[in-house]
Amino acid sequence: MSEILLNLKILLSFLDIVRRKDFMLGGAVQEIEANLADFCGAKYAFGVASGTDALILSLKACDIGPGDEVITPAVGFFSSAAAISWVNARPVFVDVDPNTFNIDVSKIEAAITPRAKALLPIHLNGKMADMDPALEIARKHGLRVIADAAQAIGSRYKDKPIGQFGDLVCLSLNHTKIFSGFGDGGMIFTNDKELAEKISMMRTYGAPTLKESHSNNVIIGVASRLSPFHAAVLNVKFQFLESYIAKQRENYFLYQKLLKGVGDLILPDEHSAYFTNGYRFSIRTKRTKELTEFLHKRGLRAMDPYAVPLPYLPAFKNLGYKTGDFPIAEEIAKESLALPVHYSLPQDKIVSVANQIKRFLQS
Repeated sequence: MSEILLNLKILLSFLDIVRRKDFMLGGAVQEIEANLADFCGAKYAFGVASGTDALILSLKACDIGPGDEVITPAVGFFSSAAAISWVNARPVFVDVDPNTFNIDVSKIEAAITPRAKALLPIHLNGKMADMDPALEIARKHGLRVIADAAQAIGSRYKDKPIGQFGDLVCLSLNHTKIFSGFGDGGMIFTNDKELAEKISMMRTYGAPTLKESHSNNVIIGVASRLSPFHAAVLNVKFQFLESYIAKQRENYFLYQKLLKGVGDLILPDEHSAYFTNGYRFSIRTKRTKELTEFLHKRGLRAMDPYAVPLPYLPAFKNLGYKTGDFPIAEEIAKESLALPVHYSLPQDKIVSVANQIKRFLQS
């Protein structure tokens, strides 16, 4: 479908919402919740205001708060660890696997104390964490599992989708993601009826229904609802979601083909257990800084989204971590570089970026 026709369909869906005055948790929101629940393999889905809200509400739904600890990886976007602190719990960071950038499951148990209440793995760069052993450890120690799947829509682990791994699974739907709508948005998935009921109430002031939010507030809740206009965009685009992921993967694996064996590059590790949606193609090289400058001078966008390990950010200074505590995260911070890979990019753009990298590293 052409961009003009796509935008026309979106505008018509907006007009329909205005005509029906369907502004809060109406038909458009219910439709995308049902579609994404099915796509991601979950019984229940709840649209919320953002991916960060999804994390915060999930933590609160699991009764996590002051004095509790939540184990999470040392590499990722700020919001995962920030959500833990936002509910007044303590993030306990664990180093990561150098091949996937995801939590190193072999180091989880050493981080568990009597105060640990949950495990919050991140499915980074569109590749899911090693969930079978992670879930086994969580069950052994009575931990809730809240998965940050912000970057992982359509990804699979051992041929199962994201919604089947964890008590709660959080998705981001903002403009930087493969499947994005109109501004910010998030989705919470669960297969647990009790948690589903709590999440449903927590996003509507703690009431069973929106109409009861002035008179029957059963638990403490907030206003965190997916906008119907955001949902309308997602509904129009949903029919193309699999094609978006397929194109993203084409670009991702084209980089794999073109950059294999070039210089000192370490490319993303591919394993049959993981089906990546290709969200981000991160390479590693000892010459990251120079390569980044080289690409930028030629008008080619590249970025280092993990330039500082999460435990070393100023916001977490009070936790007392120090340089050397997370050696793999530190290596990734120094050496990783994310290349442009979005499904909207033509393959000649991917070839151009790869050729410039070859030129730099082979000079």
